[in-house]
Amino acid sequence: MGLHPSEILIGYDKASKKALELLETLDKKKLTFKHEDGKVNINDIIGAIKPVIASKQYGNHDFLSNKIAEACVYTMPNNAIKFNVDNVRI
Repeated sequence: MGLHPSEILIGYDKASKKALELLETLDKKKLTFKHEDGKVNINDIIGAIKPVIASKQYGNHDFLSNKIAEACVYTMPNNAIKFNVDNVRI
């Protein structure tokens, strides 16, 4: 197509810089996995898991994200910081 490889690299470099610039402006949502009364907020867990599952298992993402969120809730210790991801397996 007449493009030199260095021109392609320059394009990728510009795209990378623009992507990093836009990444900083995106809305960030802090997930609160527990309500004020101490109960786990399963809807926030499902909302965090669903995009990840959809990227690998589209079509099954609703079912799988609900089941994975349930597994997380069942294995969640009182102190969520001590949550061990090895407790949830597929």
